[in-house]
Amino acid sequence: MPAFLSFFDDEYDEALPERSGRKRPTLSGAPRGKGPQRLLVLAVGILVVIVAGYFLVQRCQRDREVSSYQGFVAQSNEVAKASGTVGSEFSAAILTAGQTPDGLNKSLNREIQAQQQIATNAAALSAPDGLSPYTPFLVQSMQYRVSGLQGLQRALTAAFAAAGTTGQVPLEQSAAVAATFQRLIASDVVYTDSYQDPSKQVLAQKSINATVDDSQFVDPKLIEFAAPQRMQSILNALLGGTPVDGGGTVVTSTAADGSVVTVTESSGAPTAGALHGTTLISTAFNPGTVQLDPASVNEVDSANSMSLAITVQNSGDATEVSVKINIVLRAKGMDDRALPTGEITTLDPGAQGTVEIPFGLSDIVFDSVVTAKVTVEKVPGEQNIDNNIGVYQIQFRLKPA
Repeated sequence: MPAFLSFFDDEYDEALPERSGRKRPTLSGAPRGKGPQRLLVLAVGILVVIVAGYFLVQRCQRDREVSSYQGFVAQSNEVAKASGTVGSEFSAAILTAGQTPDGLNKSLNREIQAQQQIATNAAALSAPDGLSPYTPFLVQSMQYRVSGLQGLQRALTAAFAAAGTTGQVPLEQSAAVAATFQRLIASDVVYTDSYQDPSKQVLAQKSINATVDDSQFVDPKLIEFAAPQRMQSILNALLGGTPVDGGGTVVTSTAADGSVVTVTESSGAPTAGALHGTTLISTAFNPGTVQLDPASVNEVDSANSMSLAITVQNSGDATEVSVKINIVLRAKGMDDRALPTGEITTLDPGAQGTVEIPFGLSDIVFDSVVTAKVTVEKVPGEQNIDNNIGVYQIQFRLKPA
């Protein structure tokens, strides 16, 4: 073989593998290996959107749930508040000094009408699922108050009619009034035990910030009138008590200064023939129950919690309601301090009642004698109030350590 042929053959043989192993050029816009990475990023993005959407939906549902519960509780609280106001007016009507059967009946008419509307409003409420089992008890408690007031009005009419001209309601009729009064007390129990407390538990379990308010219709001071004998006393007070002959009666009692007081209590308004009057019997300082003497300076040890215990006697023939006691403290270099008014709910003829009126260290001074003036407000029909006032001088000392 010629040499030139051998040369080209060698060169050709060496070039063949070079052509056979040549790689195809790839597109610059789609480099090999990046496609799967983009799919992975896209999948992660979709997953994030799904998760975020899920939590967003959950958040919206939670917000709607919280809003529905809070809105319902706010509406039910309005019902409870309105009914509590009616209850306060009812209690005030009974405990108003000088109240008459006719005046109480007119007050009951207003309260029944108001409470009927409140019961209607309660029945119209739409509760969320968690509270729906307890809402009927809210409605029931409001309806109990309607029927209680209506029954009480009927029973009072019958009781006053049975008294006739004697001025005394028979115990049997008093028991009937007390029985209807118990329905009003029961309404408070139903509201608290069957609606308020279970609703609080549901709200706590769901971590919803909402407060179910109290709704007390019967003033605690009136609870005692669920007993027929106590109801009889207040009904007799409404009638003006036992009639007496003449314009008054001589009453002998021991006054706050220890002296024997003989007075003629008036039988004037509001009920002719009834004797009305009260007497301040004593004033004691607590702690220690130190009996204060109006004729000397009384030295007492100060304390964080102090009070004056005032004892009052009914020196008339009629049961008195809402007997109020006022105390004013006076000392050199100190403005007069009026303590909170005390009240004895009812006081039967000849009976004594005690009320404790608190005060604090800010109400006194240590370098001067403090004068405490105690006044028992006159009850309707009372003319003589000389035995209703007591004045005491008190020297407060720092209690030894």
